[in-house]
Amino acid sequence: MSGGPAIPILLYHKIGAPPRGARLPGQYVSPALFRRHLDYLQRHGYRAISLLDIVHQDRDLPRRPVVITFDDGYQCLHRHAFPALAQRGWTATIFLVAGALGGVSVWERAAGGAAEPLLGIPEIREMRSAGLEFGSHTLTHPRLTALTEAEAAREIGASRSSLAEALGEPCRSFAYPYGDWDHRVRDLVASAGYEAACTTVRLAARREDDPFSLPRINIRRYNLVPRFGYKLWRAQRARA
Repeated sequence: MSGGPAIPILLYHKIGAPPRGARLPGQYVSPALFRRHLDYLQRHGYRAISLLDIVHQDRDLPRRPVVITFDDGYQCLHRHAFPALAQRGWTATIFLVAGALGGVSVWERAAGGAAEPLLGIPEIREMRSAGLEFGSHTLTHPRLTALTEAEAAREIGASRSSLAEALGEPCRSFAYPYGDWDHRVRDLVASAGYEAACTTVRLAARREDDPFSLPRINIRRYNLVPRFGYKLWRAQRARA
């Protein structure tokens, strides 16, 4: 058993109300509920840390660390999540689809849903200057295991280069679209120069975990505060 804490890494997608006919309404957490989640964490002694704080063993952690992540990089994060985090002085990691910055989520339209607006470079730079971090979610949001090795390597490597240019600093973290990965994809991410990668395995993380297959706790629209607290407890208890 490890002496370190089990660290919940929370996975959000959208902060806002689902539009009529939304294909995945569970991905839309209301701004009020998101703030209540943050209030719960703060009230119970949690403090938000960077994803990279987990894998850099020389960094000290608070007594009850939590990592907050968002996949896809929707524009609603600037409007709703950013002010709530900034009010508390908390960081988060947003995984961006590098080939779609300032555009819309065309992968959702291809799946029969509505395409949603995505963060543009000015918003990303504003949020970065306030302490939020940004990682890669590939170039185009494909299922990486369905690609050839060359195609997957391009999605992983070119997105890192593109985001480094946009951010003016190295892109260090990655999240697998759809939680779709295998050992071949994992090794491509490691070879591309990232330092950490997130899955959708529903557990809390530990510092001794493989940094390229970190688990996360999926937070949904219907996770009211009691359910939210239970999901954190269950995920951490499983790693006790």
